[in-house]
Amino acid sequence: MPTPHLSLPRPAETVVDPSALARLPHAGASHDAVRRYSRARRNLLPRSDHVTAVAGGWAHEVVLGSDADVETLLWCPGDRAHPSLEATAAHVVHRAGSALQISARTLARIHPGLTAPAVVSVVRLPRWPATLRPGGDGLVLVADGIEYAGNLGTLIRTADACAVDTLVLTRVTARVTHPKAFAASRGTVLTMPVLEYADVASARADLVAAGFTTYVADPAGATSYRHAGLGSGPTAVVVGSESDGVAQEWRTGLTRVSIPMRGRADSLNVAASAAVLLFEARARSDEAVGHGVRPGDQV
Repeated sequence: MPTPHLSLPRPAETVVDPSALARLPHAGASHDAVRRYSRARRNLLPRSDHVTAVAGGWAHEVVLGSDADVETLLWCPGDRAHPSLEATAAHVVHRAGSALQISARTLARIHPGLTAPAVVSVVRLPRWPATLRPGGDGLVLVADGIEYAGNLGTLIRTADACAVDTLVLTRVTARVTHPKAFAASRGTVLTMPVLEYADVASARADLVAAGFTTYVADPAGATSYRHAGLGSGPTAVVVGSESDGVAQEWRTGLTRVSIPMRGRADSLNVAASAAVLLFEARARSDEAVGHGVRPGDQV
């Protein structure tokens, strides 16, 4: 299972000197690497580039705790000292393919609202094997038709919290490379395996082949999630966009589960729904293992 990023120790690294930041070559707003960061921040690079824009100290600490490749780091020193940020930036320089120093004026052009001292970078997201791990106590989240990067990032963070093995995307328009997805996931997009399918039929076929039982979140579903059997074996949970829900292709022939609503609202948002269902599945799976019963066994 993927390990939550907060538990990842920083890899052993050569001791670096923060004063080396002052010796980085200078670059202006027209430099190719600077322009590339600006385009990544605005989500304008091709999907095939598979990079994201990362800004801030906490975000780069997450990068350091992962195996992600840093393509380019941009350091803006400003007029005030910030020892912890300088130390983080110096460590990232050691990991980066290239590193440049930029002025406060350039920073304002490529990242409005961010002030010096600041560290920003272009980070390459991992590419995961295009297969689902079969058997055992596997848990998969399927996100169908997700339109907003913030929602996608929150789903990734939720999946990480539940030790989901893989996030499967179908009919998605939001990009995992969007900086909002990185921020909303608190960087777990770097450690959560993501598989994207061109069509629902292919995703369903692979889930069946890997031995997963698939449950579809549906406010109109006849089966309460508490009685659906979530976590009794390899489990896939499908959630859909807040506007249209899941595609009809996911509704046919699968168990549709609902979360009983006790108040006036008729449903939860997609991330809250995913959290309820995933934690239920993980709790039931853990209970079975704790009592010496393998998920899927008859008791």
